Amino acid sequence: MRRDLTHGEGKYLVVVADDFGRTPSVTCAVAEAHDRGILRAASIMAGGEAFSDAVRVAQTRKCLSVGLHVTLCDGRAVLPHSRIPELTDRNGFFERDPSSAWIHYMKPALLSQIAEEVDAQFSSLERAGIRPTHVDGHHHIHMHPLIFEVVCRTASQRGVKWVRFPKESLSLVVRFRSAGRGALPFAEWAVFGLLGIHHRRIARKYGMRGTRRLYGLSGTGGIDEEYLLRVLRLVRSPLSELFTHPDEGTIPGREERAALTSRRVRSLMEAHGIIPVGYGELCGGGDPMPDKERR
Repeated sequence: MRRDLTHGEGKYLVVVADDFGRTPSVTCAVAEAHDRGILRAASIMAGGEAFSDAVRVAQTRKCLSVGLHVTLCDGRAVLPHSRIPELTDRNGFFERDPSSAWIHYMKPALLSQIAEEVDAQFSSLERAGIRPTHVDGHHHIHMHPLIFEVVCRTASQRGVKWVRFPKESLSLVVRFRSAGRGALPFAEWAVFGLLGIHHRRIARKYGMRGTRRLYGLSGTGGIDEEYLLRVLRLVRSPLSELFTHPDEGTIPGREERAALTSRRVRSLMEAHGIIPVGYGELCGGGDPMPDKERR
């Protein structure tokens, strides 16, 4: 069912799982959270260890919207090292540390290799029979000032209409940030907020949209049932995104899967008129706010 957001049918929450296909345990958790819970979308890693398994999961679940989780750090490339020698080691792996990768990619000379790899990741999905509905980035690398336009340009050429803007309100960061992350949530809020002002203009240039609000950034690594119950009570926007990281292989990942399949969470969403959707169900209505409200 396609949802026309221009007619105000309700409060829609795009519920996304990142790292789809990274490992068998992540892929299993995504399938479970979709089959028994509120998960409606997943962002797949084209170079992931369990990419083929994730493709099979996606092909048997027509209501699961699948997008590309652009990977340029902490993962493996699709192209061989010989094609992108300045991006990967000899085994085809990117820089593991996201901060180091972010600094490395400040070199404009790397843009041609980055563009080639991003295009190859999209092509991997298409060869597997997946038509991506959205795009985002592993560790939000797509928000890099030199990478964002590459991602939007390539995505728009493939017919993708939705891109993630990973910025929550400051009040959410203050109230819900995960324990043990220190000041990092505040740094993310500031950096992604500033970049978002510029990036939204780039997205519109390529006909791409973003949700009005986002949840999950403050809870990265610590989303459980109580986190979702607290956050869902704050949802007011007609269109928001919640991104998660379910994984049967880790304790935090199992807690996220349990939260996504929680009856309490589902009941609260129904009580507050929040409808879980995937990007494939949406048509129109994205990113309608004036620039001053986005800030």
